[in-house]
Amino acid sequence: MKKSIVFKWFVLTALLFSALLLVIGVTQNYFFEQYYLHKKAAALQLAMEEYSGKAAQAGAEAAAAELYKNSRVWITELDEYGRIRDVEHYYIEVSLKNEAQGNWRIPMYSFTGEFSSAVLSSLKAGDEVVIDTVNRAGEKIPYQIQTASTGVVNLNIANKLHGPQADPAYSHLETGLYRGTITKTVFPERGEDIAFPYNEQYFLDQVKEFQVGLLADKAQPLQHTEEYRTTENLAQYEIIVKPVRENGTGGYILAMTSLQPVDEAIAVLRQFYPYFFGLALLCVLVLAFVFSRWLAKPLLAVNRITGKIAGMDFTEKLPVRSQDEIGQLSRNINELSGQIETYIGRLKQDLDKEKQLEKTRREFIAGVSHELKTPLAVLKSCLSILKDGIASEKRDHYFQAMEEEIQRTDLLVVNMLDLAKFASGTYKPEMAPFELEQVIREAGRSLTGAIEEKNLTLCLRLAPQRVLGHKGLIGRVITNFLSNAIRHTENGRAIIITVRGNGQTAEVSVSNQGKHLAEEDRKRVWDQFYRVEARTAKAGTGLGLAIAKEILELHHAVYGVENTGDGVRFFFALPLELG
Repeated sequence: MKKSIVFKWFVLTALLFSALLLVIGVTQNYFFEQYYLHKKAAALQLAMEEYSGKAAQAGAEAAAAELYKNSRVWITELDEYGRIRDVEHYYIEVSLKNEAQGNWRIPMYSFTGEFSSAVLSSLKAGDEVVIDTVNRAGEKIPYQIQTASTGVVNLNIANKLHGPQADPAYSHLETGLYRGTITKTVFPERGEDIAFPYNEQYFLDQVKEFQVGLLADKAQPLQHTEEYRTTENLAQYEIIVKPVRENGTGGYILAMTSLQPVDEAIAVLRQFYPYFFGLALLCVLVLAFVFSRWLAKPLLAVNRITGKIAGMDFTEKLPVRSQDEIGQLSRNINELSGQIETYIGRLKQDLDKEKQLEKTRREFIAGVSHELKTPLAVLKSCLSILKDGIASEKRDHYFQAMEEEIQRTDLLVVNMLDLAKFASGTYKPEMAPFELEQVIREAGRSLTGAIEEKNLTLCLRLAPQRVLGHKGLIGRVITNFLSNAIRHTENGRAIIITVRGNGQTAEVSVSNQGKHLAEEDRKRVWDQFYRVEARTAKAGTGLGLAIAKEILELHHAVYGVENTGDGVRFFFALPLELG
């Protein structure tokens, strides 16, 4: 049955892909070129409509430049004589002799075949010029400008009027000769700085050709939009000329866009089709077979994933790609897998907590049994001495020794209970903002007696910082650090407590003047019951730094110890209060 389904899907998929390839080939062969040309012409028409609105707002030249940038369309507005309106970036002004009118602005885009710096620099303000024009309906249209040293000419008009290529259709035009002085030149400093569209020579050639056509004998102004194509360097261009009439004057909008040479590309495609369709047919057969096998993939995936779930592996989920029965089955299996994984995860967490508590209890019992041996031995010895009446004159001394051991044992048990609580993983301190400076000063006052006993100097270099944490526990950390510093600072030396802030955290450091820590001691100084010094009456319980470590880890704080130039520095950092 499975083979039959696979075979049916194989045939259906092969036919489907083959039909799709056939449609693509026919479409590209017969319709793509016409579709491309139609779309380009429609885009050109749309650009002309956009140009009219943008030109009224931003100016003709700015609107033309924006359309070229966005749509690769050359476009400009011409007056009724075929000249570009409002040329602002490439012209000269001439004061005519024996003429009452003011300066005459002459656009220069129509006089040169290319914009070279030599031609531009040859015309300067103050030069005497002779201007040849054709006159039509009282309008002077310059086609040649000469100075004493050089000259420029509009060959499109000049060749129609003079020389071997003179056209009789232009013999009716009246010509004029004017003399004057150049009063102003507006040229770009470099060729690449010429504003759009005066830097597009082929587009300007089309403008000049259109202007010449308007000057021909019996030429009539356009009444309707004209569309035609030209070819230059094997590239085709679509050109549309649309007559417009604004404020009682006529004019035209001329737009041009490039048509990529699709004919050659389509010819190459037709030669390529036999190879393409041969390879495509082979791919279709392979893909059809793969696709038919793919239909069975969801069931294979279900079998594989459920096997992993049976082996307690929940790392992979079934992909749900459909809303049918197979998709629903995959979704249900994923939900079941997630629920089982959640329950097992909770069970593992409970077991880990239980193991941690058991480990804490064992460490507590081992530590207590180890640490209580010495005080119990001292108490037993003192009681034996007192009971036997030995050295009765030192009776008070033995009682004092027993009292000190009892106090020490009491402190040891309290610290052990606190350490077990902090290390159990179940204790969560309540965090709140507090002033760090206040906590440090309180810790210093609580140890004033021990500081004075060793004639130590406590230097506080504090900066007001408001941090986030448990005020009481952080105070205990500072007290433990300070107590440790007092024990390891030589008589008459100094202890320095410093607070620094960096905008995000505040660092507290307690530095003492004394012996450096050996590398082994530096690594083990945070361990329970580890003491650097020998056991003396003034030695600690060996739990102060271990308790400080657990408190700082409950705060997720960065902490550490390092040797300084004249002693040892313990430090930690807390986050500042937000806002």
